Amino acid sequence: MFSQLRLAAFDMDGTLLNEDARMTEATREACRLLQASGCKLVLSTGRTYASARLPIDDFPFDGYVCSNGAAVYEADGRLVQRTFLPADMVREVVHTLRQELLYYELHDTASNRWMVQEDRERIESLIGEDTSVEGLALRRFSFYEWSRVAPLEEMMRLVSTGEAEIVKLFVWHPVPERLEPVRRQLEQWSESAAITTSGPYNIEVIPKHVSKWEGLLYFCRKWGFAPEQVMAFGDADNDREALTHAGYSVAMENADPAIKAIARFIAPHHNEDGVARFIRERVLGRG
Repeated sequence: MFSQLRLAAFDMDGTLLNEDARMTEATREACRLLQASGCKLVLSTGRTYASARLPIDDFPFDGYVCSNGAAVYEADGRLVQRTFLPADMVREVVHTLRQELLYYELHDTASNRWMVQEDRERIESLIGEDTSVEGLALRRFSFYEWSRVAPLEEMMRLVSTGEAEIVKLFVWHPVPERLEPVRRQLEQWSESAAITTSGPYNIEVIPKHVSKWEGLLYFCRKWGFAPEQVMAFGDADNDREALTHAGYSVAMENADPAIKAIARFIAPHHNEDGVARFIRERVLGRG
């Protein structure tokens, strides 16, 4: 059944990684076996390249499709393809997002995850004493160790001059319903950007016509593979195009029902070594 397989692409959060955002040893071993069979392995993620590298402990993937396809990297980390959001649009979107109490980041082609200093301070002030479930969730999530902070004026200068090429805007809130009005506001930029998500608690704004599948096509062209020779694993809306076009589409048991409906195969839950089990049992037939 999998005799044509030449390239396997893996979403990370909710797919390749467990609930602790780690690539387990079982998953590493299954990926090693698949790679040893002659199959190329590519990470296909909404994360920046630097964030994608953190949980995999130097596993030797053959390529990286990052920021939902807006930035593509070779195995050695060399950026080979990029598409970034228009600077004027980024400035306007930031102004819109600043009207709400929510968490947002700007991701650039250098793998920086930027936060506006004034907004970070405002969030800290408002939630610092908030003991509600919502406040605790926002406080736990908000302050990434690897984020970079810049004053609003400096951030807008970096965007305007092109020093920071923004490939994605990431918006998060612990109450999904609070994101709906934000999504509706963001739709005014639909001619320049696409809106997707990697889960119920976030919105991801990426350049128009960008997707994980478009990023994977770079590697298909490079290695001479056809879509029917590609296997894609995923669990969320930002995996939709890859699961639609790949010859072997695999949704996780924990995936959104709409995503499971378009997949050819269903793998076990991501927190039960689902990717590893599917590779070993279904692809390699090792039980």
